[in-house]
Formats: sequence, C-alpha cells, structure tokens
Amino acid sequence: MAAAPHISKIAMAKHDLVPHVLSKDVDFDYSVKVEWPETDLENPGQELDREKTQPQPKVFLDPPPPESLDNLVLIMTDPDLMMENDTYFGQVRHWLVSGLTSKLDGSLLGYGQTSDISPYVGPAPLPNYLYSRPHRYVFIVARAPSGDVTITPEDLRALQEPYKAAVAGKQGEVQDLKDRWGFNALELIEKKGLKIEGVSYMRVGGSLKSAGANAAMMGQAVVDKVSIQTSSLDVEQCAD
Repeated sequence: MAAAPHISKIAMAKHDLVPHVLSKDVDFDYSVKVEWPETDLENPGQELDREKTQPQPKVFLDPPPPESLDNLVLIMTDPDLMMENDTYFGQVRHWLVSGLTSKLDGSLLGYGQTSDISPYVGPAPLPNYLYSRPHRYVFIVARAPSGDVTITPEDLRALQEPYKAAVAGKQGEVQDLKDRWGFNALELIEKKGLKIEGVSYMRVGGSLKSAGANAAMMGQAVVDKVSIQTSSLDVEQCAD
C-alpha cells in the first residue's frame, strides 16, 4: 500500500523537494503510484534502477478518488540536471500531459494520445562518480478546477526565461533536452491556476549507460541549436 499524503510530505522534506520543487505550504489529498513493467514506485523517495524506468509507466492516484476526476495535468520533472536544485539550467521536463481523467482504480486515462505536450522520456542522470547524489524525479498530478487547461509552447518558453543556461526551444512535437530544460513545475501550476491533487517522487542514480544517454541528449540539443541558428541566418540573408 502506498504512503499516505502526510507521509509523502515527510519524505519530501527529507530530500528537499520542499522548497526546491514545491512550496512549503503545498497541500494534496493523494499519493502518486507509478508502475513500470519491471518495477514500481510505491513510496515516495524510493531509489529505483534506471534501466527499469525507461518504458512509459502507468500512473495512479492513491487511494483512488471516490469519484472520477477530470481536467488532470501530469508532470514529471527533474530538478537536478547538473547539480542538486539546478538554478542555472532549471528543471528538466520529462513528461507533461493535460486532459487526463482518473478511473475508478485511480489510474489516469488519456496519456500517450494527443494530450501529450511532452512525451515521456526516462531518467538519464549523470554517473555516480561525477554526481554522487541520485537525481530526484518528481511526479505531480494537478487539476484545473474551472475546466480544461491549455498549455502552449509560448507558456513553456516563458518558463525558460529566468534561467541563464536555458535556450528558448521550439517546443514542437519532437522535443530535445534544450526544449525541456528551463522548466519550473510550480511556476506552471501557479500560472495556470491548477490545484495539486497528488505528489510522489523517485530517486535514480547514474551509470555509464545513463551518462551516454545524457551526453547524446546534450549533443542533439547542440545540433538542433546550431541548425536553428543557421536557418535563421539563411532567412536573414535572403531578406537582405
């Protein structure tokens, strides 16, 4: 059985999710349970094997709400890209889905469809010999009390502005690391007037394989940035 919400808050304080990711007065009614084919996140703060968290998981509110909840937004964010609570690059958005509905068993219905604003990307933390602490990956289920919520590319680019290393990304269908960093989950929640319904998080340590995946994502972001700059220059030259 997953932890009760007050236990989640104790665990969040232990690993500094408050105030790194959520405000100290955060209030929610549910824990979030996450299931992959080969592992589960049952209790907040569990350290899980990176390789077992790569497929897109199933997400549940626990205990199941007494009635179905709609207009739900699912967020998975990593605040520890290059250092714990990275205020230079910001958080990395691993998953962002809107328009979800909870079923009677607490599972969320609808992700993996057109509501995926940022499709699921599994953890790729730096290896433990470079970064000794596991990354924290935070799952947040929030709700729009007044109806459907729209999250636009402009909203996501605006979140990137305060971070010195964040480059405004294209925020299109294919999102590389450059598009996903410079994220701030709480800022998005507050700007969109969402109510947090449930929270949990896992910790995932790095390995050589995850370092390779991290480097590949960094490299792709650099390639995409150069491509965008070259295209812009070509357009400017054509206009001259």
